Amino acid sequence: MANPNRRRFTRTTLDLPVKVRCEMTGRYLAGRTQNASEGGLLVKIDHPSLLVPGQRVLVGTAQHKRQAIIEQAHMVSATVVRSLRMAGGQTVAVAYDEPQRLLAAG
Repeated sequence: MANPNRRRFTRTTLDLPVKVRCEMTGRYLAGRTQNASEGGLLVKIDHPSLLVPGQRVLVGTAQHKRQAIIEQAHMVSATVVRSLRMAGGQTVAVAYDEPQRLLAAG
């Protein structure tokens, strides 16, 4: 019987600014994390441009809620694994190429 919990990492609710850069187009999209783990993020993006599963992205998460600028040097490589279009935006799940240390929201 298959394991119903296929996640390798525990998810934590997290509400922080995030920046996603689509490697194909070079476009940056702003959003907010909904939850996070060492293996990836669930992000709400308020932009109608649809990222699709398999697409390569760079992702940067703010260190605290009021951080306005996320430098490209602090962004990590990831792959879109799930995408759901919503009114005026989308929810995107990304998996990091390498596990990342989870930050405490501040």
